[in-house]
Amino acid sequence: MLREKYCVPFLPQNKVKRVFVSGIMPHELVDELKSMMIKPYVLGKSKNMTGELAYHPDILVNNFRKGFWLCENDADYLPKGLPPKLFRESETELSNLYPFDCPFNNFRAGHALVCGKSVDYLIKAYANYEELLSIYVPQNYAKCCTVLVNESAVITSDYYIGKTMRKYGYDVLTITDSNDIGLNGYSHGLIGGCAGKIADNLIAFTGDLNKYQYGEDIRSFCNNHHVDVMSLTNKPMYDYGGILPITEITSNVDDEDISVEFITVS
Repeated sequence: MLREKYCVPFLPQNKVKRVFVSGIMPHELVDELKSMMIKPYVLGKSKNMTGELAYHPDILVNNFRKGFWLCENDADYLPKGLPPKLFRESETELSNLYPFDCPFNNFRAGHALVCGKSVDYLIKAYANYEELLSIYVPQNYAKCCTVLVNESAVITSDYYIGKTMRKYGYDVLTITDSNDIGLNGYSHGLIGGCAGKIADNLIAFTGDLNKYQYGEDIRSFCNNHHVDVMSLTNKPMYDYGGILPITEITSNVDDEDISVEFITVS
């Protein structure tokens, strides 16, 4: 019997069942996820921000521990059909002003939290409670710049994130920013906003890796870690704020079945 459980933050161990995506992600990409039997939950826009970043999942929410997500105070961008206990509101309100637009834009990698100095106070508190190693980096858009391949391997477009994580023993592919990644209002997007793991051995990208200058480097690096890559479209890469996994399918009878917590909404 197949069951459903919450994902370890950003790193599912099985095929993903539910994900968060941006409200500006094209229907073509959303439909492609649906064709793989993945349920997309579309996030709205932060009322405290303008521009496309206001719709980015990796800006709006943070999966700071398994089965628990953080959002800004009085968030009205959460979709219907979610278990009430899935989210906790921070007292933080997002802002257009960097770095106050990215307190949730950080990530867990194994037993570490990788973050900038603007990390939300609740995330820091939970990291301390769970005795995570806090790895501070100069770049506050830590998640935007980074794709998690597994607990010990990442792809990043930020030199200092790469240098710091390599120092702590991670295998890192460091690439540079590229005009191949689109993002309206900016000279380019970031690689972390173009990707998300949709299975333990599969990363989906929001554009065609064959049209991206580092596409072969990414493919090779992921293959070295026994992870495949796929493109959701044949159009160029675009930063939509990532594809964030919520739940995954499991056949382990010891795993808690949480699918009843979700409500089907048309």
